[in-house]
Amino acid sequence: MSASAHPQATIDSTQVRGTRSQRADALHDLSIAHVELGHLDIAARFAGRGLRLTGEARFHLTLAWVDLDRGRRKQSLQHLDLATPHLRGRELARARCLRGLHLCNSAEPRLAIAELTAVIKDLRRHGDERWLANALVGRGIARCNATQLAKAEIDFTAAQTLLQAIGEPGRAAMCLHNRGFVAMLAGNLPLALRRYEEAAKAGLDSTSRPEALVDRAEALLAAGLTAEARRVLTPALELLRRCKRHVPELAVLSARCALRDGDPAPAVKLAGSDVEFMLAAGELDAVAAHRFRGPVQTRTLGWLAQARRSDRRGALAACRAGVRLLDEHLGDWPRRELTGHALGLARTAREVLHWSEQHRAPSTMSLPPNEPELVRALTRLRRARAFGLPMEALERDVRRLALAVGPRSSADQATPPDLPLVSFIVREGEMTAVTLMGGRARLRVVADPAELVRTAKLALRAGRPVANDLLPEVDEVVVVPDGALHDMPWAALRPKVHVLPRLRSWREPRHTSTRVWISGPGLTHGEVAALQREHGGSIFRSTVEETLRGLEGAGVAHIAAHGHANADNPLFSFLELADGPLYGYDIARLENPPEVVVLSACESGLARAFLDAGTRAVIASVLPVPDARVGEAMAEVHRRIDHPVEAARAVAHLGFSCYGTGTRVAACRAAAKDVPVHRA
Repeated sequence: MSASAHPQATIDSTQVRGTRSQRADALHDLSIAHVELGHLDIAARFAGRGLRLTGEARFHLTLAWVDLDRGRRKQSLQHLDLATPHLRGRELARARCLRGLHLCNSAEPRLAIAELTAVIKDLRRHGDERWLANALVGRGIARCNATQLAKAEIDFTAAQTLLQAIGEPGRAAMCLHNRGFVAMLAGNLPLALRRYEEAAKAGLDSTSRPEALVDRAEALLAAGLTAEARRVLTPALELLRRCKRHVPELAVLSARCALRDGDPAPAVKLAGSDVEFMLAAGELDAVAAHRFRGPVQTRTLGWLAQARRSDRRGALAACRAGVRLLDEHLGDWPRRELTGHALGLARTAREVLHWSEQHRAPSTMSLPPNEPELVRALTRLRRARAFGLPMEALERDVRRLALAVGPRSSADQATPPDLPLVSFIVREGEMTAVTLMGGRARLRVVADPAELVRTAKLALRAGRPVANDLLPEVDEVVVVPDGALHDMPWAALRPKVHVLPRLRSWREPRHTSTRVWISGPGLTHGEVAALQREHGGSIFRSTVEETLRGLEGAGVAHIAAHGHANADNPLFSFLELADGPLYGYDIARLENPPEVVVLSACESGLARAFLDAGTRAVIASVLPVPDARVGEAMAEVHRRIDHPVEAARAVAHLGFSCYGTGTRVAACRAAAKDVPVHRA
């Protein structure tokens, strides 16, 4: 069974004519070329014609291949049975390879591994490089099924190298895609997405390999990108229908998307086909059995099922085991399902505090600074916003590329010192507060937190004191808000409030002293120039790239620019600069973020992005700041900037708070006034 390295060239140059033997050869070459392009119906027609013409075993072998790709195992094995007695040498090794590929999907994986290992030796002896690559891929699949992921990676890499050497870049790209699948099974979602992206760029033809779209959709769904997963599944469904292939995972993934969108009917219908649907349908025993074997996500779902079928003590132990498994393998899904279940079972204040920290959304992202595809995608998004063009597809590209790139390792984080703590978490529809003070923990329910926030903001606008119904009567306190309380003007409630996204976001000071000043368009009050004259430092031109350059390694960064918060995805919140928005995704690209950031113009939603990037403290407001009051307020902030929590307290009447660690840094002094002004 031969095949061209360029199947389309074979199709274009081959005509069925001449002697009976010549016509048979042409029909065989055309059938193989169409198989490699995924044209299974056409391939079957040519092979069928050749079989009727000559009855040769090689056409049975081709039809066995076609039916295997179609998922018609019975018919494929029938063709193999008819072909095998008449085959010798290399053709027989190829038939054994197809039988090994059958075993990958139908038997104990170790049987497939043993058969394909023997076949690989034969194919090497015959010098049959293309089918050697087929066998390596098949063994890699079997090793995935046996959770021998390191060995599977070796097989796929060897097949990729071999196919590149014989001039088949499309099939080599499929091997790279398979390596992404290995990463997915190992729980390394960013690496899986990155390899899927690289495979697509390397020439993977998803029209002939629609299963690749199914894999990609599964990764997107695991990343929480349900809409993107649906968009990938739609063409996959059409392609698989057109070439009459059966991929059970396609229906399963479609139902998972429906489940995420709140439509459980498809999930219940497919309960016998997928672990997650068994959970939805209540088949907990079957799923719990998977907690000790299989890929990371399957084992974690097993622990979730075990939690749902156990008493309170057993359920909490199962949730701890599932979270520990995800931590060991850097996994994410289904973390929030586990922690949410445990949070609902928590009774004591310390249990609620522990599980609320586990349940909080992780750091948004810390991205490589110079990833070219991501930089280009952000530039396209900026241009679209500037010209009023549709942005939904461009935002999807940015999210997808950021996930594919994967986060950088973040700096070590500490927990707060022995300060009073109030941690808020929404559980079972209620806002719950845990107060930890003097070694004692107290639990209470907070009624109507949204109304408390609204009342506090109205009081500030009216110049009245804000009633404190949330925090203890102490001078200094750490607050971890949730839900509606993210918009509370915290500094107006107590003298010194450090507002953290989670307890592990506390950072020690770094003793840096440089100041940078950035002013966006449309601001006429001369705030930045006046502050620079008083405190020194460098003024940077307010373009995105110059701003990022100025922010790198700064001690104190002051940004005066209008902001726009995006509640659905904080990384799409932005500040308006001269050449377009500075997004949270841009801030995530900073390698050495500023120590302290002051956002003066209005609420932007970017405090979390700076904190996740590594900034120690952000002073920002939850209210629009009147232009007439900004200059005086910011002058006061920068006189106290060595102690950010005190600086925020000085302007708390304007809605400012200190997000992050606001402790004093005695050594962090303003740069000398004679530092030259840098105008990039």
